[in-house]
Amino acid sequence: MDTRIIAIRAGNQKAFRLFYDDLKHPIYNYAFRFFRSAILAEEIVQEVFMQIWKHRATLDPTQSAKAYTYRIARNLIYNKLKEIVRHEEYINHVFYSHAVSHEAVEDSLDYKELQQLYEEAISKLPPQRQLIFRMSRIEFLSHEEIADQLAISKNTVKDQIVKALKFIKQYMLAHTEFTMGLIGALFLMNT
Repeated sequence: MDTRIIAIRAGNQKAFRLFYDDLKHPIYNYAFRFFRSAILAEEIVQEVFMQIWKHRATLDPTQSAKAYTYRIARNLIYNKLKEIVRHEEYINHVFYSHAVSHEAVEDSLDYKELQQLYEEAISKLPPQRQLIFRMSRIEFLSHEEIADQLAISKNTVKDQIVKALKFIKQYMLAHTEFTMGLIGALFLMNT
């Protein structure tokens, strides 16, 4: 039973302030890892604790307050990243809309092929490494969260992610060079 959560549920601002002081820097660092922006990281910290205060009546004192806080942060980060991507896509669409051409269709196909190749590379990873990689890169879990969930060390998580990234890079390079070689050969045959 977390007594701080009980106090926060009751509206105790001092307990909330202590909770905020304990977790604001770790949450900031967590957010900064994704954005590399102090402004966005601070925005996430503020939003996390605003949500906690706003929904304090629903806090469960039997659950880990720290894990709950990180889960909120992770969801907010994910939503902000989606928002940034949508914004960039919109800007690109507006900026490049006049240049829609055969090249744009080719670029789109190239992207789809690369995305498919990326997924194919991930699927070739050993099952445990694939799971760890997906938890890290798709679910945006920290090394610590993955280690806790899988009952392994953080170093093992880090090692598996490094190995996965190395394999994916090599796989994609090998297959894109092969694809580019085929395209080049076809081009030479047709000239």
